[in-house]
Amino acid sequence: MKQFIWILVCFALAGSMSSCTLNAISQQEEDNTNEIVSYGKTKGLTLQKSPEGMYYSINASASTGKKAAPTDLMKIYYTMSLLDGKKLDSTAKSLGQVKGVVWGSTQNIFTLPLSFMKEGDKGVFILPSSLAFGGNSYTDIPAFSIIRIDIEIVNVRTEAEQIEDFKTTYKIVNPEVTASGLVFKKLVEKPTGAVIVAGQTVKINYTGRFSYGVLQTDAAGKTVYDSSFGSGTLTFIPGAGNLIVGFEEGVRKLRVGEKGALIMPSSLAYGAAGNSTIPGSSPLYFEVEVVGAL
Repeated sequence: MKQFIWILVCFALAGSMSSCTLNAISQQEEDNTNEIVSYGKTKGLTLQKSPEGMYYSINASASTGKKAAPTDLMKIYYTMSLLDGKKLDSTAKSLGQVKGVVWGSTQNIFTLPLSFMKEGDKGVFILPSSLAFGGNSYTDIPAFSIIRIDIEIVNVRTEAEQIEDFKTTYKIVNPEVTASGLVFKKLVEKPTGAVIVAGQTVKINYTGRFSYGVLQTDAAGKTVYDSSFGSGTLTFIPGAGNLIVGFEEGVRKLRVGEKGALIMPSSLAYGAAGNSTIPGSSPLYFEVEVVGAL
């Protein structure tokens, strides 16, 4: 009997603790809402509220009406800040530094705001802590912080359009398009160079690029904005299946001493999944020079 009573007491305590937790969360959400409404009035913002609880205002005066479909690339300018005006993160619009977002490849704090936008739109989005970083605190972000994100969508580009952008940017005129979809152009020709054969060890220099720039740190520790995601010297055996298929196909079309441009759709690169460096559904541009073959 005593054991039964003790079990009832435990359940009652657990229920009380759960109720306290829910009440605290409910109060935090109410506090966030009141703060956002007050902020909007102070700033003269006419805000709508999404079903998820995000407050937003969109200026569509420059909209083209083009909305991103899954796998499209969205190039955006943004500023992320706290409601007290403290800037947390941003792109540098004055320097033309856009952020590239492959729509549907990942879920992050930009996903909900961007789902309401079209090419050319500018928007103010205010996310309560439950839609931002929750109860977690970071160096510049207190727990339960409300986050404001100002976003402008510069353009929306399909994969096919990004491939055309590569051609324009790197002046690839009249390239060959192989049956697989690889866009290939020799930049330096050497007809007397040795032909590369399957099973042969090949040494190459390469640079790989996105169709947009990314912030990164160079060898000197300086922050730079560049489209390259990798470069260097690589030794491999074509046909062994160790590299992405578009890369191997392109290298096999070069002789030793030649240099080529390879533009590959994501199906010949890292596919829909991508990897730790490459977002899913990303077409890629490579410049490859065959240094030698053993």
